Amino acid sequence: MLTTHQAAQLLGVSDRRVQALIQDGAIAAQKVSGVWIISEESIKERIASVSKKGGRPARGRGKSETEFTLMNRGHEIVQVIYDSRRKEFTYINPEIDKTHSPIGLFDNAGNMLADFNSWWRGRGIPQTRHRLDALLEEAGADLPQELIQRNLGLSLSDQYWIRPNSSTLAWDDVNFFNNDFNLVSLITEEYTADGKTAVAKPDNTSDGNLEKRWVCRNGKRLLLKGGTQYGQEPYNEVVATALHRRLLTNGCFVPYKLEGEGATALSSCANFLTDEEEFVPALYVERHLERDTRLNDYEHYLACCEALGAHAAASSLDCMIVCDDIIANHDRHHRNFGLIRNVESLECRPAPIFDSGSSLWCDVPTSQLAAGEHSFESKQFYASPAKQMLLVQDMTWLDARKLDGFVEEALSILAKNEALTARLPFIKASLEWRVSRMINIAEWN
Repeated sequence: MLTTHQAAQLLGVSDRRVQALIQDGAIAAQKVSGVWIISEESIKERIASVSKKGGRPARGRGKSETEFTLMNRGHEIVQVIYDSRRKEFTYINPEIDKTHSPIGLFDNAGNMLADFNSWWRGRGIPQTRHRLDALLEEAGADLPQELIQRNLGLSLSDQYWIRPNSSTLAWDDVNFFNNDFNLVSLITEEYTADGKTAVAKPDNTSDGNLEKRWVCRNGKRLLLKGGTQYGQEPYNEVVATALHRRLLTNGCFVPYKLEGEGATALSSCANFLTDEEEFVPALYVERHLERDTRLNDYEHYLACCEALGAHAAASSLDCMIVCDDIIANHDRHHRNFGLIRNVESLECRPAPIFDSGSSLWCDVPTSQLAAGEHSFESKQFYASPAKQMLLVQDMTWLDARKLDGFVEEALSILAKNEALTARLPFIKASLEWRVSRMINIAEWN
């Protein structure tokens, strides 16, 4: 038996959605001492009815259901049905183009490796987005997945979208990589499943917790991101860029710039994908192969990368782990590193390092910054930075001389935000400690 929260995690929905499913009789549950206890078998049946082979609900098509084709650029992947009342896909056809399907979503036999609705929602705004309520209210939406649907799933992170079966829309007509965002809105709004005409824009399919928006400038697509309480995250991105430029070669990292000043400044970076490339998060890369219990998470991830032809993954991870360790990046989760796949040639390579704003203890209140406490919790493969550093296979690329003056450069960047003034002594001492530690590790290797 499962709790409401456990059932929600398995289904990839909110606790409130599970309660609604109970009320509708869609899943079996009983109340014990005022708490819903849910049948695990009922949850398995629910997942199967929504996303497995031949899983169309027995009640058939309803007025709220619309037929779409999941596309990868111009490639037809699979026929699906979306229910605008339930705000989820209720049918995935078993006939699948496995060649162009999302990595980690289907296996070679066409079986689902992950819940389709969870994958779809993962391409949009997360429930943890800063000021999400205000964003949804402005858009006239109840849930983030409504915004994905109004975009027809179009994104600047990959080439997946849903083409209404009643339309003749083509990738060249609607993609955000080559078309003006406003033009895409005019084309797509009549096909949205919920009948709402909110603007379609790549902001609706952007992952991450910080407020962000895409803009077109001189033919480039730029991502602008804000900060939270102290406005430190945009400055951290520029500090990370300074570090990456010292240690890494161009193309191994995404460079960020500052726009604006003070606590309201934004960071900006250009899209690192072409209109033929998709970003595949590590979360899905690691589902490419069946797990060998003899391998740890890191080894399994590398095995998946090798199987996909991304042979430089180990050296790329070395650089990411080392750089994240120096700036104490506490949010390198499995959605913000991974691979880039060309969806036409199917060739894969490691993605450049991006999204380093959640670092330098930006989430710790100034009053709680403690002298002598320089550590943090990491997220890639181990929570312990020390244990994670043991995964690094090669450090010959790290020239310690290139770190001379880095702490001073970092502080000069952060000092542009007066809201960070009281935090700078701690950051200075901690960065000095972490840089010194990294140089010692490199010398030992």
